[in-house]
Amino acid sequence: MSNQNLQAIAEPQNQLEYIEHSRNVHSYSKAVSRLFDLALSYIDYAEEENRKGHQAVWTQGVFEAPLFYACDTIPVSAIDLGRLSAGNSNEVALKVFDLPKETCSMISVLLGEWYLRKNNTIKKVAAFNNTCEPFNMAYGLIKEKGFEIYRVEGVVLPKTNYDGRYDELKTFLAGELNDLAVWLTGKPVDQEKMKIEIARMNRILKKVRKIMELRVKNPLYLKGLPTMFMLMGTGHYYGRPEEYEEVLDELLIELETADFVQPKGKKIIPLTWCGARGLEFGLFKAIDDCDGALLSWYTPNPYDKDWREDIPPLESMAEFVLDYFLVGTPVNQIKGIEKLLTSVGSKGIFFYHYVGCAFGGIHVEIFRDYFKKKGIPNIELDGCFQVGAPSGQLLTRVRAFIEMFK
Repeated sequence: MSNQNLQAIAEPQNQLEYIEHSRNVHSYSKAVSRLFDLALSYIDYAEEENRKGHQAVWTQGVFEAPLFYACDTIPVSAIDLGRLSAGNSNEVALKVFDLPKETCSMISVLLGEWYLRKNNTIKKVAAFNNTCEPFNMAYGLIKEKGFEIYRVEGVVLPKTNYDGRYDELKTFLAGELNDLAVWLTGKPVDQEKMKIEIARMNRILKKVRKIMELRVKNPLYLKGLPTMFMLMGTGHYYGRPEEYEEVLDELLIELETADFVQPKGKKIIPLTWCGARGLEFGLFKAIDDCDGALLSWYTPNPYDKDWREDIPPLESMAEFVLDYFLVGTPVNQIKGIEKLLTSVGSKGIFFYHYVGCAFGGIHVEIFRDYFKKKGIPNIELDGCFQVGAPSGQLLTRVRAFIEMFK
């Protein structure tokens, strides 16, 4: 058999294979292996706990953790359900829900997964209506299949445009969040428990920031895929807060004492990932293989700011949501991207969004135009939210982008 055929066989072909490949690459790290174990078992664990009587509820899995854990409820990220989905979930959704083929691939995969698991999964969904309209449409469709939907009204408005209405909006959202707590537990949120959970969130975010700082000194020790899973965990802790925090502690110890991981070539290229996290794990592998290091991430799980502990907890959560850096106009978001670029000395930006997401596509065009004028190299990646390896075209573009910095 030729060397080319042997290489083709060795290349991972689905998400599980990419995770196992990354686990092997990080064989020196017990923390990375534990992180992957948490991620792979997350949904099954939450569903089993729910069957045992410990409430679990589908949600975004971005900023809900303090409220959910204060209500003794496991937040189950809908995005993570799709991340390790069945191979046919997209096709199932298109057929069952009669979706147009242009539908955002993330939405169609999630609909397919919910449908395939409808007889033995968690049936309660906390729907934050400020996500995107396709998501709101999906909530309506799964309601017809027996899911219980509770909608949380919010606003999508950057702080600079509040025109004196900030306090009013914060009060309104805090009330919506308290109503969510009543739906979860039958009573208002326990203020003291939520204060404890906000303190836990801030403690975790501080550890994540320290890990990201240590990565700048040893960029290839913790590569792209486990970094993505670590950051995603800040939104829900994979249903097991104590275990997730233990993994962060282990990573800190490892990074503080580890030998420097040498690049395959002459130098390491610091880079930034902006947008969705995607399922195309092969893109992260391609970046690693080219000695690229994703040292900053502008994604739905923010790690560069804390929650306020000097105000009532529901107000703190409302303020965090209203100031959430993915909310509002692209112009408002640009400031956050620039801050991350500067913090790690990034040489270029990957802008990733899903095919069929008009919302993400328009923002990327505005971002790219702005950073092009600033002389910062960047590349747009049109990805798909479905199981399998990325296209050869995407991989070629990623490799070519990194090569131009060498």
